[in-house]
Amino acid sequence: MGLFKKESKAFYNISPEQYSEMKKFYEKLGYDEKQVKALCENCFGAKIVKQKNLGYNEDWEFYRRIESFNDSMRGGPMAGMAFFGAPLAKMAQPTGGCPAPGMAMSETVLEDCCAPEGLAAPMPMPVPEFNTAQTHTAKEIEETSPLDKPQMIFSANVNTASWSYIRNRIMINKNIDRDFVRIEEIVNSYPYKLKKPKNDDLFSISIEHGKCPWSKSDELLFVGLKGKKAEKKVHQNLAFLVDVSGSMEDRWILVQMSLMAIISKLGRGDVISIIAYSDNTVTVVKQLECSNIDKCVKAVLDIDGIGGCTNGSQGLNDAYDYLAENYDKDANNRVFIFTDGDFNFGITGEGGLSEFIKKKRETGIYLSVVGYGMNNFKDDKMEALAKNGNGNYTMVTNPADIFDNLWEKLISNLVTVAKDVKISVELNPYYVKKYRLIGYDSRVLTQKEFNDTEKAVDGIGSEHNVAALIQFSKGTSEKTYSTRYVTAKSEGNKDEFAFIEIHYKTPEGVNQVLTRTIGINELSTAENKNLDKAALLAAFGLCVKDSEYKGDADKKLLKTMLAELPEDSKDKENKTSHYSIIKKYASE
Repeated sequence: MGLFKKESKAFYNISPEQYSEMKKFYEKLGYDEKQVKALCENCFGAKIVKQKNLGYNEDWEFYRRIESFNDSMRGGPMAGMAFFGAPLAKMAQPTGGCPAPGMAMSETVLEDCCAPEGLAAPMPMPVPEFNTAQTHTAKEIEETSPLDKPQMIFSANVNTASWSYIRNRIMINKNIDRDFVRIEEIVNSYPYKLKKPKNDDLFSISIEHGKCPWSKSDELLFVGLKGKKAEKKVHQNLAFLVDVSGSMEDRWILVQMSLMAIISKLGRGDVISIIAYSDNTVTVVKQLECSNIDKCVKAVLDIDGIGGCTNGSQGLNDAYDYLAENYDKDANNRVFIFTDGDFNFGITGEGGLSEFIKKKRETGIYLSVVGYGMNNFKDDKMEALAKNGNGNYTMVTNPADIFDNLWEKLISNLVTVAKDVKISVELNPYYVKKYRLIGYDSRVLTQKEFNDTEKAVDGIGSEHNVAALIQFSKGTSEKTYSTRYVTAKSEGNKDEFAFIEIHYKTPEGVNQVLTRTIGINELSTAENKNLDKAALLAAFGLCVKDSEYKGDADKKLLKTMLAELPEDSKDKENKTSHYSIIKKYASE
């Protein structure tokens, strides 16, 4: 810890229950007893200490304490207590008469967690919830006539950060900021059972159709895309860029768990490099072979929380330059950045970062963004980084997010099978009077962008699912707004209900077009395997967003939809499952 290293040491206090959960986490990843012990007892240069009577921390925020050994403090009434790294906003109320977690304490009293003899326990301190989080505020897509707007065009989105944010807020009984709600990310967080691509297609297109639960006069069209499974193992050449600035100190335990989850999925032929950054960047390890698990564990434990400002642009620049120097044409070359997005040094604005990353994507190096924090995370910057960096963006608020997004879906997030995926759905105005795409508010594209092969958008990974729901009312369209020179008639091929066109690039950069016509007969005979789940998630999203288009969607409707789900889709035992989270929200 810089100047204090010889005179002090850092530690985290953690409850026995949470310590046990962390131990089981590493065991599930497949680490042996010695490795688990090392990972459970150390993190970023600090000791992890079990503390009796400390309650379970639903936020998974563990603040780094400094235990001072300064002789002038020894023996005094404040012996062993220090405030380094514990600003007022981060202090929690004491549990069971213990000193406030914002205060470090000597190890002689850690186990019993009580005030020194003759001293009263400190009074509880109020905990203000300072919120400096930032995100985009996108206007919801409006309902429109197919004659006024023939195509709905949008880019694919495989991010799940919004779902992780909402799940965490509901679990810890906190309010949800509607601006952070992206309904397509809620819908896409579910593992739908979609048909696999045929022949040489890089992905398949599935459709389902049914009634709209929150609007009795409307119906829903489900469009699902599934990426092809990668035909051969692709070796990984990864640079882990770890934010070790002061704003991240409370999340370092989760970051360490995230790193180890990714490493546990790698093996022979895969290599990692670790770069830590705050004011400056430090290379912790270079081109480490992942088959040597002991060395990988040591490398992660060698990361030190050094504090300071956040020069994220410099860190990214160094990580890209490093991978460019060590580029492997036969591997997936990717930067993983673990951060709260609070860039306060170097290039800090979203626009500047977007342009910076757009230039870097030309190197053939992909980017994955893993976000942390709650009241300080910069969602807008992290989403912009991923969107412009040929990558994806997920958020980690607890171990469940790590298992869902960095462990189970790792290969999907690592191996891209189709780049720059742009989707157009055109509905036949003979059958559709009005329609609205649900979600994707910030991913709408113009016709020019749709046909621009240089327009960079998200891709689809190996076996990735992408789902979209379209709410529509049946009937023959009428043009709402008249024009002088352009006329449109609701006539055409009456055998067709919709036409889907997808523009994308192969991993090698070759432009491709995939089309699919949905016949009117196909619409009525489509087998619904996923629509009920997607509709539930969309209704939930409309509720938490308090959407102006939510119709009859409310907590009562959510309870009804939950009760109607097939029994095998109700994951009642898992408190972090979609079923459990929606049930908790609807019951409040």
